[in-house]
Amino acid sequence: MERSKMTEEPGKETQKHKFVMVIDLARCKNARKCVEKCQEAHHLPPFQELMKVYLIQETEESVPYWMPKPCFHCDRPLCVDACPVGATIKRPDGIVMIDKERCIGCKTCMTACPFSSRQFNRAYPTSTLIEQTNLPESKMPEAKGMVSKCDFCADMVAEGKVPHCVTACPMGVIYFGDRLVDRVTNSHETVSFAELIASHPEYFHLNDPGSKPSVFYLPPLNS
Repeated sequence: MERSKMTEEPGKETQKHKFVMVIDLARCKNARKCVEKCQEAHHLPPFQELMKVYLIQETEESVPYWMPKPCFHCDRPLCVDACPVGATIKRPDGIVMIDKERCIGCKTCMTACPFSSRQFNRAYPTSTLIEQTNLPESKMPEAKGMVSKCDFCADMVAEGKVPHCVTACPMGVIYFGDRLVDRVTNSHETVSFAELIASHPEYFHLNDPGSKPSVFYLPPLNS
């Protein structure tokens, strides 16, 4: 992967990457390593989770299952249009970012997000580290009074690596990769994105109001 830029003028660059995530619900056992590593990497307190894991049971007769839930980095993100100061930006590679220097904490994007993937920082970060960089993709500690969310670990992606949640999961639940080169990995194996989706025709998004999420779910077994 080559280093991607935070912003590009429309029409100035042909899309070179389209990053996607595939979550295999049949493998998740709620080890929560994805949550713990995400919080550590983003200097977050224990009660503030960018990756959440929910216990889901569709009906009284169905078997419950665990569902990891990050930001969905939608192709048509409602949060981008909602932000009054342009702090939420969709990059050419599909990653939706919050510019930490622009965010004013108005919470408008939180209201616009149909998946409740954002949260308001009511406390200071657990780290006093201040990274000397103006890149919004950096994991500089979140500030109190601003909005935060999963960022697909854009700083890792810029280095050709995968998000922390992918490598942290001992069960290989989370795949990440570039749809345009048709490769995703869960750090244990690298597979074709198209073949992975085709082999699970029951794959789904959460209820999609036309926002076109970039996170795909493979169905749980016996649900």
